[in-house]
Amino acid sequence: MSIVRVLSRTSLQLGLLVLLVATAAPAHAQPSGLTTEQAHARDEAIEIFNQGRAAFKAGDYDAAQQLFLKAWGKFDREPLIALALAKAYDRAANLDKAQIYYEAFLRLAPPEKDFAKDREQTVKRLAEVRELLASRPGVLKFQGLPTGARLTLDDQPADPDTNGEIKVTAGTHAVRVAMDKREPFVRPAVAVAAGETKVIDVVLMAPVDPSTLPHDYTLTWVLGSAAAATVLTGGIFGILALERTDAYSKRFDSQGYAYQSTLDDYGCKLGQSGGCPQAIAEGQNFVSQIEFRRNAMFISFGVGAALTAATVIAAVKAPALDKSMTLQQNPWWQELRAYPTIDGRGGGGATVSLRF
Repeated sequence: MSIVRVLSRTSLQLGLLVLLVATAAPAHAQPSGLTTEQAHARDEAIEIFNQGRAAFKAGDYDAAQQLFLKAWGKFDREPLIALALAKAYDRAANLDKAQIYYEAFLRLAPPEKDFAKDREQTVKRLAEVRELLASRPGVLKFQGLPTGARLTLDDQPADPDTNGEIKVTAGTHAVRVAMDKREPFVRPAVAVAAGETKVIDVVLMAPVDPSTLPHDYTLTWVLGSAAAATVLTGGIFGILALERTDAYSKRFDSQGYAYQSTLDDYGCKLGQSGGCPQAIAEGQNFVSQIEFRRNAMFISFGVGAALTAATVIAAVKAPALDKSMTLQQNPWWQELRAYPTIDGRGGGGATVSLRF
């Protein structure tokens, strides 16, 4: 009679499924297809397994589990060692590892009558283990949660236990922590698997004083540049007007009469009847140029003054940039700029997200 059959009968007599493997030993008939080295490893694994069986019978379950693991490390193709480990972990309520070794047993145990009962029981228990694992709640563990903070989970008030933990169903959850005089801490989608403990480090930042934020001075720079350009234009027209005035004063007196030197240029005489048409035309041209340049100067200075006032107002009223900033480091020949983005991405170069 094979060892497996003897062991199965023993387990039925004891009436405890877990003792089936604890009192069992792998068959000593060497399986086919093993090399000499593998056969030696299997023999060592059987010897260690028997030690684990003895420890289990003595009630030292921790030692038995360690010995079963050691035997499995020596030879991981023996189905009864896998079953022993599965049952040891199952007894210790470590269902994750129990599932692993139950599956290993079913993969290794041949579908023949020596293993038929074990396979039937294992299939049933494995289904129960999987169901239990799937139904286990997840845990959200909050670290750094200050006293007085208001926690909401999926838009509902939540109260962690003394360890800062809340049991949740497996899936995705929205977390929000609020506190007076602090920026809210928000995590819109926290995924938690069945039986998983997800740690959330809560950081509540003090609100930002808008005066300390960078401001958008784009309009200020535009208005200031326009003001400077118009003032400069007014200055140029002023210089041109002075130049024409100086030239006029050298050709005509303060009453607008041409000097004799001016008349001589046109072959006219002083007191000539009807005057000197050429000199009169020159004087009128001078006056027209002077008036145009002076008017242009006054208009430019007026517009420049208005733009300067608008520049001051724009600087005072410049809006603060959004608190979520992206610092974009451009190539070395460009400046380092900070500007808000919608999707969190900037242009070329290294980007670093700044949270204020």
